[in-house]
Amino acid sequence: MNNFQKPLAMGRTAEIFAMEDGRVLKLFFPTIPQAWIDKEVDTGRYIQDAGLPVPKVYERMKVNDREGVIYERIDGPSLLNELATKPWNVTRYARLLAQLHARVHDVPAPPSLETQREWARGGIPQTDKLPKDLQQKVLRLLDSMPAGNQLCHGDFHPGNIIVTPRGPVIIDWMTASKGATCGDVARAAIILEAAQAPKGTPMRWLLEWVRKLFLATYLKAYFQLRPAEKDSFPAWRTIMAANFFVDVSLPEEGASLMEIVKRGIE
Repeated sequence: MNNFQKPLAMGRTAEIFAMEDGRVLKLFFPTIPQAWIDKEVDTGRYIQDAGLPVPKVYERMKVNDREGVIYERIDGPSLLNELATKPWNVTRYARLLAQLHARVHDVPAPPSLETQREWARGGIPQTDKLPKDLQQKVLRLLDSMPAGNQLCHGDFHPGNIIVTPRGPVIIDWMTASKGATCGDVARAAIILEAAQAPKGTPMRWLLEWVRKLFLATYLKAYFQLRPAEKDSFPAWRTIMAANFFVDVSLPEEGASLMEIVKRGIE
């Protein structure tokens, strides 16, 4: 019998409950728009059919008027946890992330997905941490970039890779879009750049060294696989840094992003 009283995990949009037969129920909060849930299901089935290593999507169900989706249960540590416990493998894990990301980018996006440009444009004006004149310059830069038609994850980082006996599995596709693959790489790079250990953290210098080495290795490995993307990376990095201001919580993160934006539009 399924027990939907105690979740296995809880995120910003849903709770995850264990089910029988190696399945889990992702039960969305009532505040989540139906369109978001539809997008997640449709995208999940599409990328599953494309052969990417992702959780299987089984069916939808309702529990107490809450929308839910039944997925394959994926057990294992995240690549982020593996990195934290085995930092000596930092370069191997970074190359793995690059290989997986390039594999995602080999897949054409379904026409129904929101465009990366729409997604990026929508996030920039939502912050008051970036002056309006810089926002306008970044938006003009965004309009000048090629649109692209490939599948983009939008939140690709070691925490969204689960290490399983069958191999790595990519999770959390709610931010997927249709766009330029280098923009998706830049978004991943900004996530890694912004993930600085707060001042006062024990062994902060070591954590920062690992983070910087991981980022440098990931970018080098990705552009070795897809060298044509490299020329547009600086512009996309500027755009994604501006977009990321809405997710900033630490002062040092904001200062780092501001430096990237100012340097990128000079």
